[in-house]
Amino acid sequence: MMNSSGSYQIASIANDVQGEIKRLKAQVNLFWDNEWRHYQEHGLANATTIIELGSGPGFLIEKLLNHIPQANVTGLEIDPLLANYAKDYLREKNQKRWQVHEGNIMQTGMEDNSYDVAITRLVLEHLPEPIKAVQEIYRILKPGGKLMVVDNDFEMHIMTYPPVPGLRELYDAYCQARFAEGGNPKIGRELPILLKDGGFSNVQFDIVNAHSSLLGDEMFFQSEGVGIPYKLMKDGFLSSKDLAKVSVGWRKMVQDKHHAIVRQLCLAVGEKPVE
Repeated sequence: MMNSSGSYQIASIANDVQGEIKRLKAQVNLFWDNEWRHYQEHGLANATTIIELGSGPGFLIEKLLNHIPQANVTGLEIDPLLANYAKDYLREKNQKRWQVHEGNIMQTGMEDNSYDVAITRLVLEHLPEPIKAVQEIYRILKPGGKLMVVDNDFEMHIMTYPPVPGLRELYDAYCQARFAEGGNPKIGRELPILLKDGGFSNVQFDIVNAHSSLLGDEMFFQSEGVGIPYKLMKDGFLSSKDLAKVSVGWRKMVQDKHHAIVRQLCLAVGEKPVE
């Protein structure tokens, strides 16, 4: 969501921009309860200065403002469409204590040692050189400050019961498309190494979970959408036969009264040493 040479630009990754913005909101909501518990364990609730890098439409900023009353939250977003959307959205919600800047995670323009906590969520997977982003975040964090990275590993994307035929082909197609554009949709397993290589200490690693029997099916449907699979087919990464197989299998799975949909994200946290 941040780097113009990376693999996420909202206008190219999905057919429908407004639909993609709705999907991004649902994706924040889907994981929020479990994610917030992890954030609290790592001390986020005590932060006074927070920056989200790759802040997109501003939905996570809104959550942080609502849950951390003393915090001032900065958003940095390279896509002008999303940065402007976030500003309008947060103003409409009458939120205070925030600012959103158009800028690049690789060269933020922020001062050294400025923030208690930096969050980057579903961003590093889209960057050709994520280590450079981690090093830049290290620079702008205060000594003792923390970086919290949430990202995908497509070996742990949606799992279902009963299994849905064709999901593996769909994920392989998505990964091929993102790798071709310079991203890494399997970066989740590498996050602790990236943070250590970027200079962080006390690195910890968690899995953030969402389960349909606890949250309901609708949140999963909204967070996935159909625009991306159709675009993969249109761009030649996924066959129409495999897309049809997924559609039929998905319908059958949902009709099973004991069905389950599980989705996971990786969370890594590191601390900038106090010299």
